[in-house]
Amino acid sequence: MVHEKVFILKNRREVKVIFKSIQNSIAQKLKFDYEILIREPGEKAFRLPIGVSHPKYWKLQKVSKEQGRELILMYSGITRRHLQEAEQEFNNLVLVSA
Repeated sequence: MVHEKVFILKNRREVKVIFKSIQNSIAQKLKFDYEILIREPGEKAFRLPIGVSHPKYWKLQKVSKEQGRELILMYSGITRRHLQEAEQEFNNLVLVSA
């Protein structure tokens, strides 16, 4: 299952949060993951907040996965509250479909 939520920030940047559930066939459990993409005003497509040309890209490559997620969240412009809102919507959808 996939759930996408788009937030429009004050500077007109759009931030898309994509939550996914992945079935773990060995443990018979669902694993949840999310991705954050941004689109600046005038851009046609969403992209990663920290790309190769971003000054912090190489720092992102050297940190742990959790620290990398924190950097991406910080540079996207959304807050943890936005992320929790999208996660709550996703959890509600998972509960309804179960």
